[in-house]
Amino acid sequence: MCASARKRSRSKTGRSTAHCRSSTAPQIDGYTVRAVDDLQWAVERPVFERLRFRAEAHTRFHHGPARTDAALREQNLQLPANFNPRTLAWAEALRSDPRYLMADASTLANAVMLHIRRGEYTYTLAPGEYGTDAIDEFWLDRKAGFCEHFAAAFVVIMRAMDVPARVVTGFQGADLSPVDGYMVVRQSAAHAWAEYWQPGRGWVRADPTAAVAPERIVRSRRLAPTPGLVAGAIGAVSPELMTELRNAWEALNNRWNQWVLNYSRGRQLDLLRDFGFASPAWEDLALLLVLALSTLALGAAAWAWWDRHRIDPWVRQREQMLRRLRALGIAAQPHDGARTLARRVRERFGTEGDALAALLEALERQRYATAARTRPDHALTREFGALAGRLAPHAARG
Repeated sequence: MCASARKRSRSKTGRSTAHCRSSTAPQIDGYTVRAVDDLQWAVERPVFERLRFRAEAHTRFHHGPARTDAALREQNLQLPANFNPRTLAWAEALRSDPRYLMADASTLANAVMLHIRRGEYTYTLAPGEYGTDAIDEFWLDRKAGFCEHFAAAFVVIMRAMDVPARVVTGFQGADLSPVDGYMVVRQSAAHAWAEYWQPGRGWVRADPTAAVAPERIVRSRRLAPTPGLVAGAIGAVSPELMTELRNAWEALNNRWNQWVLNYSRGRQLDLLRDFGFASPAWEDLALLLVLALSTLALGAAAWAWWDRHRIDPWVRQREQMLRRLRALGIAAQPHDGARTLARRVRERFGTEGDALAALLEALERQRYATAARTRPDHALTREFGALAGRLAPHAARG
């Protein structure tokens, strides 16, 4: 991973672009990607969806031709007119120092870095608001700011000394997720640094923040702002718990992005390789899909069987008997007791229904008598069904 990977941005022409230190543009399905001279990867249309791609990055990198043309030099020497006059005067005084009259760009950059280290500057995320001449106020008066302040001041001073320079924004470092092993780049890792032009080398990275807060750059330490009331209260309860919950959520979100939102054909073939298919094709994918659907169907059937058998067996037996009685034309409601149903059977069939009514009364004793059974008598259930079947012709004639 890049020591400082440039962030994805939108160019002024409306193209969607991304930055990283690699000369080869990635392959993205549905897009034509090309590498631009200023380290951007540009596609032919705006991007409004999540994209995944692989890229190669290098921690040691030199960019740009050894010689710069007049247009590029002019572009990176521009300064707004009538702003920050004191800083421009400071830069002119440094350039006029006999030690730096013939100095190259690297020597001048080191001189500015030395001034930052010795100038009692402070790195903070809450420097307060600056006025119109923000660089003057930061560089010469308050000397407190975050990475953008240091990078912008460095670039203004280098340009004032006739050295092409520019601000670069991106991210500094990343966190290794302990849950799934992925690198997480957080917004708290957002960073700004600078590049200046060195003839014979091209663009050279310079990070003024490292001169005042080396722990922010060397060890990628985050400088968190003062938490608010709610965030402070939550953090005070259990910081370790909050960290674990955040890690678990980020891992879940990452899996969702990979296997649901980004479940492309390439991801499907990768899954086949995980199952042992050396050279997967669409036939293998279809076979795996059939197997998955079959497994799902078997699982659903097993669930239905389990759900059916977890119903109270007494309730299941009673439902079977009620259906038999309704088929015989007897009003049988769920709230009717066994004796009530037995009486209706005798009223409906007379002496021919005595045997069926007796089974209903026996069922009541089996369930509610002093020596009640723990489970229904399946023999009684079968006999009840047989007797109800014999009475069916009488019910039809009636």
